[in-house]
This record gives sequence, C-alpha cells and structure tokens, in this order.
Amino acid sequence: MWRRMAFLLLVFSIMVLLSGTVGRVAPVQAQAGGNLLVNGDFEMGAGEAWPFQDGIPEVQIAPGWRAFYVDDRPAYAKVPYYCAPEDFRCAWGRPEFRGTSAAEFAYRIHGGFLSQKYFSWNRQHEAGLYQQVSNINPGTALRFQVYIQTWSCLPGEVWNDCPTGHLSNQPAPMHTRVGIDPYGGTNPWAATVIWSAEMDAFDVWTLFSVDAIAKANTVTVFTYSRADWPEPWPRISNDVYIDDAALFVIGPGQVQPTPAPATTPATTPAPPIATPEGTPTLPPTPAPTSTPRPDGAVVHVVQAGDTLSRIAVSYGVPLDELRRLNAGTLGPNDLIMVGQELIISGAPLTPALTPTPQPTTPIAPTSTPTPTASLTPAPTPPATPTPPEEEAALCVLAYHDANADLVRQPASEALISGVVISLAGAGVPAGAYTTDGISEPYCFQNLTPGNITVQQTPAIGYAPGDPAARAVVLAPGQTATLELGYHRQEVANPTEEQPVPETVETPVAESETETAAAPLKNLLWIGGGIVALLATGAAGFFLGRRQKA
Repeated sequence: MWRRMAFLLLVFSIMVLLSGTVGRVAPVQAQAGGNLLVNGDFEMGAGEAWPFQDGIPEVQIAPGWRAFYVDDRPAYAKVPYYCAPEDFRCAWGRPEFRGTSAAEFAYRIHGGFLSQKYFSWNRQHEAGLYQQVSNINPGTALRFQVYIQTWSCLPGEVWNDCPTGHLSNQPAPMHTRVGIDPYGGTNPWAATVIWSAEMDAFDVWTLFSVDAIAKANTVTVFTYSRADWPEPWPRISNDVYIDDAALFVIGPGQVQPTPAPATTPATTPAPPIATPEGTPTLPPTPAPTSTPRPDGAVVHVVQAGDTLSRIAVSYGVPLDELRRLNAGTLGPNDLIMVGQELIISGAPLTPALTPTPQPTTPIAPTSTPTPTASLTPAPTPPATPTPPEEEAALCVLAYHDANADLVRQPASEALISGVVISLAGAGVPAGAYTTDGISEPYCFQNLTPGNITVQQTPAIGYAPGDPAARAVVLAPGQTATLELGYHRQEVANPTEEQPVPETVETPVAESETETAAAPLKNLLWIGGGIVALLATGAAGFFLGRRQKA
C-alpha cells in the first residue's frame, strides 16, 4: 500500500513540474476598461521560458503577441557594396526575438522586470510585433501607445565590438513607428493600417502613439522597425526593445458590448470613457462649443477633461489636421492646457455653430445659397500657406540621472541647470538654450523637418550619459521630446567598469546565452525536484515497511 502511494505521488509531482514549463497563450479579447491589450507590460510568463512562435527557436515571443518579419531582402532595401545583388540573404535576415530582464540589462526595461527584444547582428531587417483585439464596436475611437528603445552601432577598431558600449555609435535609420489596422487585419503592409510618424528612439525610451476609429469588431495594433544602412558600411548592432504597450478607448463607442439590452433609449447617457491607467476616468465631453473668428476659422477653447483626440472626434476632424493647424502650440505628446485656443479646420458635429453673414443688399430670394457658396473660399487662404504645415518642434530638458539607467524618473531625478543645448542642421534657427532646471522642457520651434543634430555642453560637475552630439529626425508637424541624462562627476569611480554591452566577443554570444539559459535552468529545477521527490518516496517506502514489520 505504501509503495503504491509513494509511486503515484512521485508520478503526479513530476507531471506538475513538467506542465509548468509549457508556454501558455491567453485568448486576446478586449478587457473591461483600461488597457485593452493582453500582456501589454510583457510581464506575463515571468520566470518561465517564453514560447517559440511556430516552433522556431530564434523567435521567442511574449505571450499574447506575434512577430512578423521579412526573410529575404526587399527591392527597396540598400545593398551593401560587398553583397551580390542576387544574394537576398547577404546583410539581411530575420531578426532574433528574445525577452530581456532587468537582472541582465536594467537600462533596457521601461517598467517591471521584462521587455520584448529583437535584434539582427551585422544584418539589416524589417520586423515588428502585432496583437489583435476583439469585442470592439465599430466607431470606437482608440489610441495605441507603446514605449520603444533602439540601439544601432557602427564598430570601432575591433570589428565585433561597439566602442560606445550599450550606447549607439553613428546609428543608421531604424524607421521606427507604430500602427493600427481598424479592420483587424494582420498584414502590416496593408493599405488599411494607420501609422504614426517615424521617430528616433536611440538609447532612450520613447513613447510612440497613434489614433484610429474601429471599422470592425476586431482591430490590430503593430510595432514596426526597419534597420536601414544608407552608407556602404554595416552596423553590428540593430536592436529594438518594446515595453509597456496599451490600447485605450478615447471616444464614442463601446468595448465588450453588454448583451442584455438589445436597444438603448436615446435618452440613456453614454458610458464612461476608458482612460490610461493612472488617469481619472471622466464622462464623455459635452457637445463642443466653438467660437468663430473674423477670418472664418473656428476656435475651440480647451475645457477640463479635454484631450486632442477627444476634440478631433467631437468635431469630426482628423487628428493630424488638428496637429497641423496648431503646430507650435501643442506640448509633448499632444499636451494641451485648459483655456488654450485650438483652431478647428472642419465643421463641428452640431450644426449652425458658425453664423452665416448676411449681405447688406438682398438680391433675390433664390440667392440664399449663393452667398454661402461665394463665402466658403474666404476661410481657405489662412489655411493654405505651406511653411507652417511643414514645421516641426523639438523639446529638450536635462536631468540628474541618479541611477544611470538613461530613463528619467520625475519623482526622484530632478532637472539640472547650466546645460547648454544647441541645434545644428538645415533650417535650424541660430542660437542656443541654457537650462535653468525649472522651466524645462524648452521647445525649439519652427524647425524644418529632417535631420537635426543636438549638441550639449555639460554643466559644471556633471558628465553626460549620452554622446555630446546626437542625431534626431523630425517628421513634418511633429513635436518630439529629448530628455538628456547627466551623472555627477565626483561620484564616478574610475575603477568601476561601464555596463557590459549585450554583444561581446562573438556575434551570437548574447543570443546563445539567452537561448540556453532558460532550458538549462528549467532542467536543473526539474531535476532537483525529482531528486527531492524520490527521496520523499523512499522515506515513505521504508516507513511503510517498518510499520508493516
């Protein structure tokens, strides 16, 4: 009897241990309120090996997400001088997908303990992640946002070593952006995908955001990057890190429609609108009120609870159009202030907000539509000049990076004064800005889109965590934010080594370590458990024999 019980206990325990190593994929459906994504923080499955997508060992993806990639070099990619044009795998290939932990590289984690990483060593790539979200009513206004950091490095004297460690060195364009397919498709190259502007995210966690209105009950969110070498020399590091993704409802519509009432009376108030975590939940903004100006433009005065996306939905105006009309007056990430006046290009949803001018001398009763038609071109000239439409802005600040992780913690890492910041590039106004540690971020306005070099001179007693000069690419109408971290020189220990870069000695060292570590740890853990259980079973067996004797 005791033998059978000990044997059954052993078999059951081994099955439990083995089942814990199998990857699990949760169904991706819209959650009630808040973040609609599954595993948006990439913390699901912590302590376990992430599953291999389609059984490919090099494609290890966080639960709830899927990867896409291009195996062969497309026609629009650059061909390095040492590659034959017909060799589509030369200097190009599928990146390797892995998880990154704070225990290994804390500066590659935005929040929590894990982030998703993919990289290509000495190769260009085109890849990203996507997730489908269902149970969304068509007409729902959505916002997808995610933090992304990239690393691109030109080798120095040692061909397989980055001379700037874990910081980028003469980075190549990564063409990083995010998108939403409001029809729920999984093809990132489909014409239905709405994309954000491309932004640089070298060595700094950068918030990417895009808005769209659902056209079906399923939508798909995408992250995207393409390592692009415009020069003939390669980059040994072409890394992308993704963390803290979220999909929010920002306008009319419902998520997870309630099945009980088939129809809802028109007098029933609309449900509360889901907002990002940490933001108070506010009821839908009342019907917007606007003020016509003498030039014919319609102005909206920002009220408490307004966001740029909500205003766009309320007036039926594309979000990019609002950004264009109000370029230079918006803060970072579309920040607006109560009392601020915003120019609205389209007519509000509520009719007859703009009074129709009456002619001084009536011509005929049938001529009523004529003045309206003849007056409609009048507001057009103020909106036609192209230079303001193409201008961009760059907001900068300098802070004390106390923990040297290159990510600012506003609660504990204060702004610093005395840092001189200047810009160089075509269409950049002359002059520099010196931080005062109080009024930042400071925004350089009226910039011509394109490549801009940010140059910084440290304050006394501080050393920069970033290179003294770094390149930034601005898209038309974009307002980008650059946070420059500094550490105190007197605290630096000359004998203390810099953080070890992910790539060392051999091109595959880091990936091999990450690939082998998880299975080895699991086997050791399982083996230890089996030994312990065998000992327990043996003890039970001998105890049973003693009692029987």
